[in-house]
Amino acid sequence: MCDPFRFTGDALADERQSVYPVAVFRPEGRPTHLTPVVVGLQRMAAPYRWNAFLVPTLLAMGLACVLFDTPLAGERSLARCHNGDVLAELLPLAERGVVLRSGLVPLLMEAVARDLRTVLALVRDRHGLADDRVALFGVSLGVLLSSLAFARDGVGARLLGALGHADLRRFARSYAPRFTALAASLPGRLLARLAAQWFGPKVRTAVDFLGVLRDLGSARTGALEADLMRYADRVGAGRRVRFLVGQDDRLVRPEDAAACAARIADGASYAVPGLGHGQSCFGPSFVEHVRFFVGTQLGDWSR
Repeated sequence: MCDPFRFTGDALADERQSVYPVAVFRPEGRPTHLTPVVVGLQRMAAPYRWNAFLVPTLLAMGLACVLFDTPLAGERSLARCHNGDVLAELLPLAERGVVLRSGLVPLLMEAVARDLRTVLALVRDRHGLADDRVALFGVSLGVLLSSLAFARDGVGARLLGALGHADLRRFARSYAPRFTALAASLPGRLLARLAAQWFGPKVRTAVDFLGVLRDLGSARTGALEADLMRYADRVGAGRRVRFLVGQDDRLVRPEDAAACAARIADGASYAVPGLGHGQSCFGPSFVEHVRFFVGTQLGDWSR
């Protein structure tokens, strides 16, 4: 897809973010106009192929699966490292003179909201997937990125998230380490500039990123216009929201996911012991947990 969008004002960066691949997988033996669609988004900086494990599960259920890259990931990456490293993806922006501020986040969420509408229109017109039963699935920040379209714009009947939730402020607070306020202060930024001379520009980019997390975690930023919590009252009882989080996650607090779900009429959150970002201490793996989660939450749509 090519869908021009102004992200940063830098021509190359904006062009790269505006072009992305779309992968469509349709089950056999089910009329396309009666086939529910699941759109899967990975976390920021992670290419869409990391969601490939969803495809066989959904096809076996008789559901179509649609995948595309989020901004700063996969084919939209400026760094082209494809390893899920957010700082590695932000560094080329900083090197091109793009100032990392909290205002970039609502732009990313706005872009994904538009991408979702564009992609769903594409699969309807080109592939006949016109069923109203549409679910948005996201991993980590992929949940947050898809939540604006779901809550504000009414895109999708269900929002499912793994290792994430849809509360922008709580998400930023849990991602931010304890020393964020100090690092993002004026003295901290000055030290980061000095350190960058010896350790490279990634140090300064990391501190700027902490500043973004600090601002998003406060009530002082206009970025909260993109927060699902602002539109929670628009999500009626007929639209399901479910989060699967790790009890031992170091980045996403299960109590935050529960608080987010509690604001939704038909919302719920499930915490799994031993599961978290990059870890599965015992029991089934992350992939097995998510396959079971998707199967239970979309089982009534199965053929």
